[in-house]
Amino acid sequence: IDMKKIIFICFIFLFIACEEEEITSLEVTRNIQTFCKAQIQAKCFSNGIYRDSILFFIAECSPEEKYIYMYNDSLQPTCSFGEKGRLFSEFNMPFFYRNSQLHKQDSIIQIYDINLLQEKYMNLNLINRKLDFIDGRYFPPQLYFSENLNQIDNNTLVGNSIETQNGIFFIYKYDSDSITWIKYNTGFNFKNPQIQYDVHKNIICANPSKRVLYAGYRFLDLIQLYDVDGKLLKKIQFSKLKKPLLEKRYTGVSYDNPIYTIDMYATSRYCYLLRANMTMEQLNDDKDHPCQIIVMDWEGNIKDVLQIPFFIMPIVIDENNTTLFSIISNHKDPENAYLVKINI
Repeated sequence: IDMKKIIFICFIFLFIACEEEEITSLEVTRNIQTFCKAQIQAKCFSNGIYRDSILFFIAECSPEEKYIYMYNDSLQPTCSFGEKGRLFSEFNMPFFYRNSQLHKQDSIIQIYDINLLQEKYMNLNLINRKLDFIDGRYFPPQLYFSENLNQIDNNTLVGNSIETQNGIFFIYKYDSDSITWIKYNTGFNFKNPQIQYDVHKNIICANPSKRVLYAGYRFLDLIQLYDVDGKLLKKIQFSKLKKPLLEKRYTGVSYDNPIYTIDMYATSRYCYLLRANMTMEQLNDDKDHPCQIIVMDWEGNIKDVLQIPFFIMPIVIDENNTTLFSIISNHKDPENAYLVKINI
């Protein structure tokens, strides 16, 4: 190879290495200062949905040993139910599907239970009227221990797994009982599969009618927009991507890293991303750390950036995209918390 070719090849590699990442600046459009709140007993609410003027939360821990709690728009409790057990009407580790609007016309809310390997269907019209208002079925083995589930249509699910992670997310087809994993594409590659999984830990949130989904990463300041066939449509970085620090005491990512996307919520118009941008130690201390809600349309455009003066989680948005509901800690009284309502 002559010297000109060597110089040309070196120039190409240098150009690729020096190519600047496109960074999207986050400019706060609204500073939230006013809100309504009601004190409630702390129940470790992990996720929630809003349907027909009713707010639903799933509790991971509750002194009443119930799993599902309902509140009205005035933040008043209306009902609680869901015993621990193995029946379809019982629970062990339940979550709402992230795109809970799919069966809205049928007044059905979909729930999956990781530990019971079940999918459940809760009929809103029959709550407090019939004992069997929750029905269900067992997942096929391919979907065992799945999380972040979104149903695109009657044949297609997208989500992640807590057990096997062979990519950013999977696409499952019921008719062929097949799973396709979308390959990692962030530029970070680790030989250890556990580290590769931890670095790319993400949340998936889909819009079935638009047939697109967002992937928001926990340890990478990055979100990606895909179609439901797994084609990357757009990526948005809010800062330069850095290789996360690895933990020296065990195999995995260190919690000294900032945590970025920690929750997401989908409506027909927007995807709402809860951006923490703080370490796990900060999340667990007794101080009020601010967080942000990034409002994205389903074409990959930022519509709003809301600055919240304290950390909230989980996030739930009403069907008109005008109200945000969430939980904030009561640092002075850990046995209680606050249910908050914020006009957005």
